[in-house]
Amino acid sequence: MKPHHALAVLALFCATSAHADDDIAARVNGTAITTAEVNQVVKGVISGRGQAPSSEEIARLSEAALASLIDLELLNQSAKTRGITISPQQVDAEIARNRARFASPGEYDKAVAATGLSAAALKAETRKTLAVNTLLSTVVWKDVRVSPEAVRAYYDQHREALAGKTFEALRPAIEQSLLDDARQQAQQAYVAELRKNAKIELPGATPAAK
Repeated sequence: MKPHHALAVLALFCATSAHADDDIAARVNGTAITTAEVNQVVKGVISGRGQAPSSEEIARLSEAALASLIDLELLNQSAKTRGITISPQQVDAEIARNRARFASPGEYDKAVAATGLSAAALKAETRKTLAVNTLLSTVVWKDVRVSPEAVRAYYDQHREALAGKTFEALRPAIEQSLLDDARQQAQQAYVAELRKNAKIELPGATPAAK
């Protein structure tokens, strides 16, 4: 899953700051991430599978989901610190675009209902998604580029596996793939720096656990 798409999916799940301690999976600079949110992400990953995952796989997926939610919250907080704001009009336009991706309004409403989000919570999470995506595009990925030489080098190195397709035919796809990889690396480095200065508390671990 590409970084920006992963964030858009994870941001469908609502976070609040007032929960019983046993419902909290982590606190990020005081903001709570609940076990329910983690479970929702895992449920989304395994939905549609014909075979139920093992307990070991669920544990791995839960760990990955929590890490992703922590990263998302750190990015959201960074966006706020940098003064990134999203207008109500932008939120409404994004919700309308998401609705248009579904075959019918009923299917969209059913998908939203499955998340358990109220209309207000949906707008709040959409605003978070847009803020994080703005941070990524204007700050984290601002100077990320892929050179023509890198695209050509990739093609030459994998020529035998590309079924004889020409460089010109494959150049856009190769460039996009390399750009996605470079953006992911930049995002990971940015989040790693945020984690260094963050207070991330995990139940059963030391307060400084990252």
